Amino acid sequence: MQITPGNPEKILIVHSGGIGDLLLALPAMRIFRHAFPASSLEMLGRPERLALVAHDLRADALHSIDQAGMAHFYSDGADLPPRLGAFFSSFEVALLFGKTGGKILAKNLEKAGVGRIFFIPSFPPEGLKVHASHFLMENLNRKGIKGEKAFWPLELPEKGQGFATDFMAGHGMKEGERILAIHPGSGSPAKNWLPEDFARVADGAEERARILLISGPAEDGAREVRRALKRADPLLADNLPLLHLAALLQKSRVYLGNDSGVTHLAASLAVPTVALFGPTDPTVWGPWFPTVRILHGKNSSPPCIPAGTRHQAAGPGSVNISFQEVLDILSPLIG
Repeated sequence: MQITPGNPEKILIVHSGGIGDLLLALPAMRIFRHAFPASSLEMLGRPERLALVAHDLRADALHSIDQAGMAHFYSDGADLPPRLGAFFSSFEVALLFGKTGGKILAKNLEKAGVGRIFFIPSFPPEGLKVHASHFLMENLNRKGIKGEKAFWPLELPEKGQGFATDFMAGHGMKEGERILAIHPGSGSPAKNWLPEDFARVADGAEERARILLISGPAEDGAREVRRALKRADPLLADNLPLLHLAALLQKSRVYLGNDSGVTHLAASLAVPTVALFGPTDPTVWGPWFPTVRILHGKNSSPPCIPAGTRHQAAGPGSVNISFQEVLDILSPLIG
């Protein structure tokens, strides 16, 4: 039965996953938000990541899940801190994405006084061949929060656009200049294409586009890409705040990257995206936007590990995709 939305004063979304998981959950979050259009929405998780979707969802406040006292909410039977209990009791409805520990969190949020909780598993069960975004939306639909498939480009706040404009001007670039954004990293070496192949792409495209090389806080292959370059002299976007990175990606003509959160971010902004997948199944975990071209190195999984397993242990360069295949797809997109 479909739930009558009503008009709760405050609603809460709890999501503490990575960038890619957050963006895969965005369509379900949009359906939830649409069910309570007049309510004040707050979000709990990692604020820098949540900031990517806060404007799109019209969230009024972001809160850290790592704040003091939250550990009690993940312990069955624990005494709940009064301060957090009072905070949570102000919400009439909450949408919670979580794994096994999320069920304990949901139980404690109910104990703290949240009026109604919708708990959804963060990921499809292993072996279920359904896209993660559809899995989350269908779970929400079954709980009575129904809505259309909510796939449209991520809407960013205008304040990030000033950074992108200043960044481009500071590097002598004009508005509208072609940019090929490349992110050679991911959350696991097993998901990474060879840095030398990323360098070959950059060298092959440098006459037609400015190369924007994206590097994060972890060892992600950007240094190895720079060492392997023969001609290209890329601009470096090094460990930028996520909203600043998103604004730069939005100005890019094309994006190339591995199975990573940054790839999901580029895709969600409707940037033409070439996504390189190896051991992870893109039919479940691939970016959902129609401007994405996914190349899947189907023989990339280590033989002792099932190909559908999401996180795998393997060395760099495990993604078995040829340089020429990538270049053939990128070239017409660059123009």
